[in-house]
Amino acid sequence: MNASEVAGSGDDRSGEQVQGVEKYFVPVKAGCSDERVVELREGESITKILEVISTERGRAITELVLVREGEDELSGAGLVDAQYPHRRRHHVHYAGAVAVTVYYQAGEHRREFKRHASVEEVLIWAIGAFNIDPSMATEFELARRGQTEELPTTEHIGHLAGHHHELELDLVRGDIANGGSRDC
Repeated sequence: MNASEVAGSGDDRSGEQVQGVEKYFVPVKAGCSDERVVELREGESITKILEVISTERGRAITELVLVREGEDELSGAGLVDAQYPHRRRHHVHYAGAVAVTVYYQAGEHRREFKRHASVEEVLIWAIGAFNIDPSMATEFELARRGQTEELPTTEHIGHLAGHHHELELDLVRGDIANGGSRDC
């Protein structure tokens, strides 16, 4: 584990002073099952997160993008200080869109999405693309192609696709509980 990382799940410490330097602990999701907390010092660039992940993956920093929860890609290399929203989860994705193909019955529809698009956004699009009756829409979920377990609606498409630029999903209907929190 890199010295600038702190292993943990949900560690919400922030603004801790060590030898007169503020340290901030930023929650980062870098994949379906890769959640961690990265330690950044006051004045450090937020792109330090990309440096850590790119080194681990053996990839160039330019192959990755950093997105704060609920926002588009970060623009520039913001510096961490007391005003920076360091408690918000940050997502690391590979660069480039994902071509998502959704299958339902004998049909299929394909569309490109930004990697930080949620499963819920794709589901809403798929329900419209397949002309699903709005009164039935709440009964539908998305699952990986050929599987039956629903995907969490908050999961980012980029985490599901990994380094690939394509993703295949099935639109499924049934006794699936809505809003599950399973891993992708």
